[in-house]
Amino acid sequence: MPNQKPAEEDSKNKKIIEKITSILQRRSEKALNTAKKIILTEKVECREINEAFEYYAKNWSDYIHPGLISVACEAVNGNPEDSILMQVIMLLFNAAFDIHDDIIDESRTKYKMPTIFGRFGKDVALLVGDAFLIKALLLLHKLERQVSTEKMNVIWGIIERQFFNLGDAEALEASFKGNVNISPEKCLHILEKKASNFEAHMRIGATIGGGGQSEVALLGAYGRALGISGFIREDFIDLFEPDELQNRVKNECLPLPMLYAFRKPQIKKDIMILLSKPKISDKDAEKIVNIVCGEKSVKIFQNKLHRLAEKTVKNLSRLKNPNLKSQMQTLIMGVLEDL
Repeated sequence: MPNQKPAEEDSKNKKIIEKITSILQRRSEKALNTAKKIILTEKVECREINEAFEYYAKNWSDYIHPGLISVACEAVNGNPEDSILMQVIMLLFNAAFDIHDDIIDESRTKYKMPTIFGRFGKDVALLVGDAFLIKALLLLHKLERQVSTEKMNVIWGIIERQFFNLGDAEALEASFKGNVNISPEKCLHILEKKASNFEAHMRIGATIGGGGQSEVALLGAYGRALGISGFIREDFIDLFEPDELQNRVKNECLPLPMLYAFRKPQIKKDIMILLSKPKISDKDAEKIVNIVCGEKSVKIFQNKLHRLAEKTVKNLSRLKNPNLKSQMQTLIMGVLEDL
């Protein structure tokens, strides 16, 4: 990802991202609106809690997770409409985990907006996250009356593995706070665990759609590759964001590309001088981007990432539904378009 791209390349990338967003937004809209209504109809005596519900719903734009469930359901020739309640459930689960994650990482802003933790504080954020979790569990109980016992047993198993993997990833990441000597392999291992979230959504969608074990496994592998690619893309983007870099130095692992670049002691020394400043400026971030993205080991890693995506796309030929192949190819290749 170069620091400056030609205007025509920027335009191309923008169109690809818009196409990806449109695909997922169309598939997710009904579930997301339903999830917002569920939260907004919940009123409690505490004014701050109600305000936090309203604030989260207003800024809630998670099209990815429910969209993946819809895609996977249709990929095995299921009806995406049958997956909407499951989409709502997973939206609520993910919101709970997202809010709790911000508390652990002390993330006061995200995408240049205050988080629930940043705006309302730790206590309110914890309680709001718990409320989302309870709502998800209640709806999951409701789903048990609509789905066969066999499918529900599979879904419960997927959810259990997903959240234990996510919790394990958060715990590992927390243990590496402030450690600039962590190897890129350990950081990548954490990202792979986090990618189990995407894998779980694809597996759940395929299960709801009636897919066989091989189809569920295939779509799960796609979801994991998509998740890894997405998290690594975010790590590259964080190199451009001074505030996010500052927070990651204090509370999280450093971006993965930076850790690969750190394999050269002089590069590590130069970057650490910039990171140790009381305030990282836009100019500092620009220097860091130029150093990291110009490093050979980072370019080698980028090539490996593209090969993973290409292999994943090739495996899509085994899907029953040919109409979904193009959409799924656009999703994963679009994530890596400018990396």
